[in-house]
Amino acid sequence: MGGIGIVVNPKGRRYKENPEKITQLSFIVGDRASYQATEDIHDLRRVAEQFKTRDIEILAIGGGDGTTHVTLTHFIDVYGEKPLPKLTFLRGGTMNSLANSCNIKGAPEKILSNLIYKYHEAEEFETTEVDVMQINEYYGFLFGCGVLYRFMESYYHGAKPSPTKAIYTLSRSIGSAIFNTQFSREMFERFDGEVSINGQKWPFENWSAIYAGSIPILGLQFRVFHHAEEIHHFHAAGFSLPPRNILKHVHSLFLGKKPNSEDMLNDPAKEMKISLEKPMGYTIDGDMLSPRKEFLIKTGPRLKILVK
Repeated sequence: MGGIGIVVNPKGRRYKENPEKITQLSFIVGDRASYQATEDIHDLRRVAEQFKTRDIEILAIGGGDGTTHVTLTHFIDVYGEKPLPKLTFLRGGTMNSLANSCNIKGAPEKILSNLIYKYHEAEEFETTEVDVMQINEYYGFLFGCGVLYRFMESYYHGAKPSPTKAIYTLSRSIGSAIFNTQFSREMFERFDGEVSINGQKWPFENWSAIYAGSIPILGLQFRVFHHAEEIHHFHAAGFSLPPRNILKHVHSLFLGKKPNSEDMLNDPAKEMKISLEKPMGYTIDGDMLSPRKEFLIKTGPRLKILVK
């Protein structure tokens, strides 16, 4: 049957604050069978089964990075050996790291209108390809525990998330590191664990952060994951540094350059195994997930993305 399938998370910040945006998207689509606002996981799996049966050509996801990770997890599971359709991301989140990494710009309504027009006019799309990571039973593009998890905790605490709040949280973290306050000491609290990359054990067993990405941008335009651009690989990273010592590497991390430090490890990876001494909370694409001790991260399917 083909066609375009659109999945929107109505509980996402953009649509929760502006419910009329959902009506606008459905109006642009015009075809109710192609547009689905999912209410829960069971609803999402139903939509995935429906789109698989219809053999849609393009899947557009409306929401932020967390919505995309949850949607892809269930679509990949439902599709099984069948390749996923081409994808595009309608943005709508706070950070939009995935859309930014793919150079997808504009408001959701504009992205969707352009998508539908070019599809029905049979115009060629500009495309790119991205590897997704399989993180235990989930799929996503960014993984982190330690500092990254605690940064997100601080970011989500209190006032509602926004780009301004993210910049404030980063500035507060840097200022706290300079003066070695309680905030930075708690954020950089160390933890024990073993990490192996492609079967080779990393030399450290005590960490400030362990993280990985299959897209270049971590957030706030920090191009941390330069190995993510290697096909069928993701970028595995970790460091064991106190707050003050990480400051001199912030500029390199922002520009996507390899930090000049023996205490910061960076490798291209197809597989990353993490075994922690104690369970820790972790984040996938901004979603905050319950504590675990063991993680197996592997390269997942390589996805074809429509940029414009």
